[in-house]
Amino acid sequence: MGRLNASGRYERLDVLGCDLVMDQRVRRWAELMPATRKSAVSFVWITEDGVWAHIDLAVPPTAEGRQATVTVAVRTGEPPYGLTARELDVLTLLAGGLTNASVARYLGTSPRTVGKQVEALLDKLGQPSRGAAAAFAVDSGLLRLPVPGHCAELSALGVGMLDALERGRSRPPTFAGAPRRNSRLFAPRPLTVGLMAPLLGAYGADGEELRKGAELAVAELNARGGVSGQPLELATFPLDNQDAASVDTAFRAAGTRDLSALVGSYLLVDERSSYERAAEYAIPYLNVGSSDLQAAWVDSEPSVFGNVFQAGPRRSNYVHGFLRFASRTGAAGLWQPPRRTIGVVEPEVADSEILPYRGADLMEAAGWRVEFRIKTRPPYDDWSEVLEQLRHTSPAALLLGNHPPTAMAAFQRAFVRDPSPTLVYNVYTPSVPAYLGAAGEAAEGVVWASVTGRYGDARGASFARNYARLHGGVPGHGLAGAGYDQIQVLARAWGAASSPGHPGETVDALRSVVHRGVNGAYFLGAAGQTNAAYPDENPDPSLAQAPLVYQVQNGTSRAIHPAPYAEAAFRLPPWLRQDCPRRAAV
Repeated sequence: MGRLNASGRYERLDVLGCDLVMDQRVRRWAELMPATRKSAVSFVWITEDGVWAHIDLAVPPTAEGRQATVTVAVRTGEPPYGLTARELDVLTLLAGGLTNASVARYLGTSPRTVGKQVEALLDKLGQPSRGAAAAFAVDSGLLRLPVPGHCAELSALGVGMLDALERGRSRPPTFAGAPRRNSRLFAPRPLTVGLMAPLLGAYGADGEELRKGAELAVAELNARGGVSGQPLELATFPLDNQDAASVDTAFRAAGTRDLSALVGSYLLVDERSSYERAAEYAIPYLNVGSSDLQAAWVDSEPSVFGNVFQAGPRRSNYVHGFLRFASRTGAAGLWQPPRRTIGVVEPEVADSEILPYRGADLMEAAGWRVEFRIKTRPPYDDWSEVLEQLRHTSPAALLLGNHPPTAMAAFQRAFVRDPSPTLVYNVYTPSVPAYLGAAGEAAEGVVWASVTGRYGDARGASFARNYARLHGGVPGHGLAGAGYDQIQVLARAWGAASSPGHPGETVDALRSVVHRGVNGAYFLGAAGQTNAAYPDENPDPSLAQAPLVYQVQNGTSRAIHPAPYAEAAFRLPPWLRQDCPRRAAV
């Protein structure tokens, strides 16, 4: 031990830790100790030789007006709890309440790396949460001096004050205490979900559906007391899902917040960079991208994308859905085209194909021939090539990929002015209420499909009523339910974890929980951590989601396939009925 007496004389009291107790740096900290106005400060110092020293500085009480005496105790030994120097840095910064992203900035590393280090810390210290680990660090003196990166957020702690004083601050910061009569009750830390919402650009109306569905889920969960007493919050990050820079900006912004999870929809740009960004944050990321690529990446690179989940079946299921629909309606005598030919129109966007790998082969094996395949580009305002192909080939069906609602409505209005004897079969777009509003009567008879759609059962009806009560409008059939369900799936996973919000526990729980939502059943432990399609990928409807086929009938979308989820029967669109003039193929 050592002592700095009132006269400024520094002396050794015993031989324990004597080599370091007389070190110039330790003496300097002892000299600065009275200026902190703390009675005691404990911390860890790692010397240039790699020696771990636990240092206790104490200022015993003195009579008013007398100079303070500082006692110094130094203990050396092995790193406590098997900590590494970098883990001690992370633990020190956690004590300042920093997020993973903020810790990463101070240490010059990535949020993903910090997330893994935090999980290792919790395991080594036996603590259930980062808050508990931070409190344990302060109580045990497991804080590093000098403070990593000279982090200003630690300035209220003794180590932060000593660090600032050593760097030349004339005095430590002072903090005004709140009057006792205004003291607040303890408020549990909220579970904050980052909502990656496509509120900008041509798909903004669909982004609103996602946001409103998620808001309803949060409101209902909080009305029931949250998850294990922890309230839920939404932090919304608007993006344009057709603009890679906008997507990257939104995901970067999410990294600056202390989030428990991310929830999103679908992206119409190169998706991998967004998944890599989410993987860096080491928190669960749920989305309904309908992406075959995402499922493949997660399946082949679990160490990178193990926290990424797809809460809707893959896009390749649209082929199976169309073939099953065509077979059933043909067998029932409802739609029996003279020639089994199709035209395909899809955006020129990676992973947006209606006929992905081997899709055309599946069509041909089922007896269908692809007459033409057209790739479209933004702003999707010229449909002349598509209409010309329809006039010349008159395919039995036209498969239209997901386009902005107003653009798809413009096509439908142009088509019905001079229709070919072709069934219009849309992928997803009419799920957005804005489509029906823009297409008007021209949409009557349009058939459309979604791999994630609201079921027409009592659960779906209850959701629609509650949605209307909160937002004053009718929900669409796609992202509104998907946004609601993803929050509910997260809540179920948090409820199954011993520490709600713990990233590792949440990811493990997401792989095992089963949830029946308004858009069907969810089990994210399937291949690629992607919800399976019923019945083509999983014959058990309690563990899979049924891609639904709808038809616009009397101005409303109604499910017509598959059983038992159909609300109505298919009927020929107006332009295919006997009383409608038909054009022969040229």
